[in-house]
Amino acid sequence: MIPFTILWFEDNIKDFKSIIPALEKHALTLNRHLEFEFHDNYPADFNVKVFNGNYSVAFIDLNLKNGQKGVEIINVLREYGTFLDVLLYSNNPAELESLTEGQNYVEGVFRHATLEGIEQKMKDIIDQINYKEIMVLKRYGH
Repeated sequence: MIPFTILWFEDNIKDFKSIIPALEKHALTLNRHLEFEFHDNYPADFNVKVFNGNYSVAFIDLNLKNGQKGVEIINVLREYGTFLDVLLYSNNPAELESLTEGQNYVEGVFRHATLEGIEQKMKDIIDQINYKEIMVLKRYGH
């Protein structure tokens, strides 16, 4: 089974205890095994790891530990040339909108406001990325 690794920045991961098993079960239907790397903030020594190509997607909470904002992490990822698919989510729709639209536009990011419906959004994103990864593997004969 091919691993599908999620880089997840969330300071209250316990809020997702019921969602994580559902995502794992969903991935199995795609013949994928989910792996997670959890962080409650953006560690200073992290940027080197991103270039290893170990992640399929990043799930990033807008508000993290130590006052960090998820958009800051996305900016660092983009600054280092990492064009990983990202889901940026928040339980504060107004703040999410103000930090990601207009002058603050964040490129290449799926967004989700409130935790309602986030499980399905995560599954849909996994499906989309899985499709892209499988197409690449097929193209190169794997």
